[in-house]
Amino acid sequence: MRRNRSHYSAVFGAELLIISALVLVVSGPALAQTAAGSFVSVSGQVQIQRAGATIGAASGVGVDVADRIVTGADGHGVIVLNDQSRLELGPASNITLDEFTITGGSTSTRVSLVSGVLRSLVNAASGGAPANYQVHTPNAVASVRGTRFDTAYTENIIRSGYQGCQRYTDISVYQGTVNLAPLATPNAGQDVGAGYESTLPCDKPPTTPGPLGMTGATSLDSATAGAGGGGLFTATSPGSSGAPAPACPPPSACPACTIPVTPPHPPTI
Repeated sequence: MRRNRSHYSAVFGAELLIISALVLVVSGPALAQTAAGSFVSVSGQVQIQRAGATIGAASGVGVDVADRIVTGADGHGVIVLNDQSRLELGPASNITLDEFTITGGSTSTRVSLVSGVLRSLVNAASGGAPANYQVHTPNAVASVRGTRFDTAYTENIIRSGYQGCQRYTDISVYQGTVNLAPLATPNAGQDVGAGYESTLPCDKPPTTPGPLGMTGATSLDSATAGAGGGGLFTATSPGSSGAPAPACPPPSACPACTIPVTPPHPPTI
């Protein structure tokens, strides 16, 4: 009887060792961090939250997939990803780098913006192939194919004209085209071209695009204006003053403002 028990104990112990080894083999790659880029500029309070630890961000510090980046009220940070795309976080912003992969020269990136403002400069993949880049907020998704744009998310604020809605995603497009859609129906979005901005309130469709700076949408420039802002890499990213002049919008694009125009467009009333 004792011999049998010893035999079974030895067999059971060997099985445990084998199972443990298999678990390590399977889980090892899944737990490994995937390097995605690094900070090139930091000012004020900027932190990286990674696997339960908090790391102070600084120029040269790496950023991994699944990292959460949080800026303080005076914080700014610029991240260059491995495909040379650039992310700039404004003050009081909170993002998570959910996905970053490069396969066969094609890049796929997904960023979640929980609060604040994110400016994105999306770099085309090698060979000129467009990058697959998305910014998700709690109520919207902005999908692009190689562009420069701002995404802002605010909540617990009621804006005039939105019937009590307290959640807003704004985009301001400086180059290329961004499709802004409700998170629940990502295929039912509104294309917003260069020189225009749009707002998606709560779970409603986005507003008709209006000229930059004319509809009340939040951008990185407006969010940092109080701190003498304009962005940390505005020299390489056109702001509202550097965007191409938009075509004359329909009256519904900006019903609350008067937009000066020149012939051949008729004056806006």
